[in-house]
Amino acid sequence: MLLKCEAKQCTHNDNKGNCYAKVVNIRGERARITDQTLCSSFADERIDSVAEFAEEFNAARRKATTKSIKCGAHRCEYNKSSRCYADSIKVNHDTASCETFVIL
Repeated sequence: MLLKCEAKQCTHNDNKGNCYAKVVNIRGERARITDQTLCSSFADERIDSVAEFAEEFNAARRKATTKSIKCGAHRCEYNKSSRCYADSIKVNHDTASCETFVIL
C-alpha cells in the first residue's frame, strides 16, 4: 500500500516521495474532480511553528501508507467508511490534491 507524496515543502515529505505523517487526512467531501481534494495534513516546512508541531506529530518517523489515510472524499471510488482502499495514491506536488481520486 504505497503513498507517493510529491507535495513541495511539506515537513512530512522527505523529498523522495515518502510521507512520514502519522495520519494523512484527505479532504473533499463534495469533490467531483481531483482539484477539489486536498491533503489537509500538509504542513509547510517554511513556517517554523508549523514545522515544529509537525516534527512532534510524526516523531516515530514511520513511512505513511494508504492505511494511514483518513479520507473525506466521500464520492471517491476508493473511499469506504472514510478510509482509503486504493493500492497506491499520489499527492500532487503543487496543490497537495489527491491524484488518485476517481468519482463514483
